[in-house]
This record gives sequence, structure tokens and C-alpha cells, in this order.
Amino acid sequence: MRKGLYYFAIYVLAVVMFSGCSNDNHEGDIVIDMLPKTRSVDLTQEQKEYVKRSNEFALNLYKAVIQGQNDNKSTIVSPFSAVYMLGMLNDGSAGKTAEEISAVLGFGKDGKQAINEFCKAMIEQTPEADPSVWLQTANCVVVNDKQHIELQDQFVNDISKYYKGEVMTLNFASANSLNTINNWSDQHTDGMIPTLMNQLNEDAAMLLLNAISFKATWTEKFDEKDTQIETFTKEDGTTESVKMMHRHAIARVGEGSDFYTLLLPYGSGDKWSMTIFLPKEGKTVSDVVNSLDMSKWSTYAYEYPSTRDVDIKLPKFEGSYKADVKSALQKMGVESVFDEDKADLSLISKNKNLYVSKMEQTAAIEVNEEGTKTSAVTVAELGVTDFMVSGDKVFFYANQPFVYIIREASSGAVFFIGTYQGNT
Repeated sequence: MRKGLYYFAIYVLAVVMFSGCSNDNHEGDIVIDMLPKTRSVDLTQEQKEYVKRSNEFALNLYKAVIQGQNDNKSTIVSPFSAVYMLGMLNDGSAGKTAEEISAVLGFGKDGKQAINEFCKAMIEQTPEADPSVWLQTANCVVVNDKQHIELQDQFVNDISKYYKGEVMTLNFASANSLNTINNWSDQHTDGMIPTLMNQLNEDAAMLLLNAISFKATWTEKFDEKDTQIETFTKEDGTTESVKMMHRHAIARVGEGSDFYTLLLPYGSGDKWSMTIFLPKEGKTVSDVVNSLDMSKWSTYAYEYPSTRDVDIKLPKFEGSYKADVKSALQKMGVESVFDEDKADLSLISKNKNLYVSKMEQTAAIEVNEEGTKTSAVTVAELGVTDFMVSGDKVFFYANQPFVYIIREASSGAVFFIGTYQGNT
């Protein structure tokens, strides 16, 4: 082991929650001329390619996270928040460490400047895509003054310029420091995650925090009076009673070899959405996840679905999931940054050798009649289906496990991906 080597912790908070705005319109009515005007995320051709590669990373990360899982547990991961975090790590890395991070994101040998510019464009522009949807990103570097870390000036400048990040210095041995970090979490998650940490590691060199907050309602809300207790069939054949939301809508549906899809828009209706991937008879959510690739999920979910009269049933659900992101990234080829003898994060600190000892993500989601509320915290220490067609009407009943993706349409970026397996 090299002498004088330190680790630091990175916390990534990605939060999505619904807006509690009231809707005085009659059920099912959309007053188009009252919806705010949306705008597309303006990316260069190179950055559009980065989005595609980021989405490939999203699917690969999710597959790696749930690989080998056999407990039929509901899951949720925020891959695009991981993109921002790895982008910041990439800015502070060199040599093989930088090569591995850039490669796993799909950016190849492109320079740090190009990657930083891409993250900057997404951080600045995605909040403007739909004025009726609120999106905010916050980043913070927290230095442990006990370890006397001297940050590289360029790293500090890049975190500020490209990631809108701030830098603070705290004594990690002080209880007040823990309160400061938890207050930061509380503020930047709109109260969803008031307690990010129960204790601080006094020997950690620094923390890196990222928070994404998103508020939106369904474009057409479900009516609470139509929500009823119904049967949900799990993959092992057992059943449970769930609160099933219900409404009729003109909606976009599609079909792949292993699944059916339903797109449910948020806000003004043309930028943010959740797509449900419902396994066909004899298929499982694992089959759906394994069959998803860029061509399939984008084609069947967004490019060529048909607009139909759909009778929709969707569970009203909530749940949480903790993912070992470090193990997932190691499966995907990111190794040196987690190795204390091989990590090269020399562009972060002037006087200390750093490595990432742990990276985890804890996420939670709530789906109800108003919209969607979900949060994800990534921690890294740098130490059934009833799908029927009758005439012109489609019956899309999500009464067995399914996969879902939350995405911004003009950029195509996937912000969240998960599965719902039931309430237990």
C-alpha cells in the first residue's frame, strides 16, 4: 500500500418528486393553450451522441446493479446522476483511471473539456425544457480540514464552471459538520432526504455531493375516486392487494418482442415522461431488462408507438432500493479508481493520493394520482399482465411486475430506471 494515500467519500443525491399543484379542470381535460411553451435542449451533434452513449451506460449500469438478484425486489437507480458524478471524477483523474471512466460512459478518448461541456449543457438546459416541470442540480465538494487537503485550482474552477459546484471546509470530527451536510441534503432535496448520513468518517479526506431534484405532475392526473384495491400477481405466482389507479386516455402504446409499452407524460406533455415496460405472457422483468438496448427501448417506447384509446391501470406504489454502484462499475470495467494502489486522482488534490473505497446508491420512489416522487443517494468513499385490444381500445393493466424509465424527450436522456415487483 502506498504511504500517504487517502480516501474520500462521494455522495450523489438524485431526487424526483411530484408537484402538488391543484388542477381545477374537469377530469381528463387538457387545456392546450394554457400549458407553458416548452423548449428543446440544444446540444451539438457530438453531445447528442454523448446522450446516446449515456443511455447505453444507464442500461448497462442498471443491468449490472441487478445482476444475480433473485429476491424479486423492486429496484430504482438514477444513472444520469452517476453520469454527472463520474464526469466530476473524470475531471480530477488522469492516466488509466481517466481512460476507464471515460470508456464506461461511452466517451472514449474524448477530452475532459468535451465531457465537462456536455455535463454543463445538460445541467443548464434540462431545467428549461418544460417550465411546468421543476428540475434542479446541485454539487458540493466538502473538504475535511483535519486531513489538510489542498485542492487543485483547476479542479475547483471546473467544478464551479461546469457543474455549478461549491466548496466548503469542515472538521469531520465535529457534530456540527454532520448537521451541515444533512442540512445541505435537506435543502437540495426539498426535504425528501433530511438525514443523508448518521455519522461522518473522521479519516475521510473529502466528500463530493450531487443532488438532482425534479417535480412534476402527470399531464393528465388520475382521479383518487377511481383508485381501488385490486390483485397484483408477483413473478413467483403469489398475489397481494394493491391500490390500483385507473383512467382512460388517448396515449402512446408500443410493443417489443418481450414487452408492451405505455408512455405517460408529465407537465406540458412533450418533454418529460415515464414509460412502462410490461412483460408479455411468460416473460419476466429480467427478460425485459436483458432485452432492452438502445435500438429496442427507444424504438418501441418513443419513436414508433401508436396513439390509441387506452384503459390504464397502474399501481399506486412506493418503495426504496440500495444499490452497490461500486460493484456494478467494476463489472463494467471501472477498476483502478477503486484500487488504492492504482487510482490516479492527482488532478483533485495537490498533496494527497486519493481513491474511491465505496460507492453506493440508495433510492426511493412514490407514484400516485398526482405524479411521481423519487429520490436516490449514491455514496462513494474515496476510502399480469392484462394487455388486450378490443376494437379501437387498448387495455393496459399493470397488475404484474414491470419496468419503468423516466426520461427527457428533446435530449433523450434517461434520468431514472427501475422495476416494480409489488409492495413487499
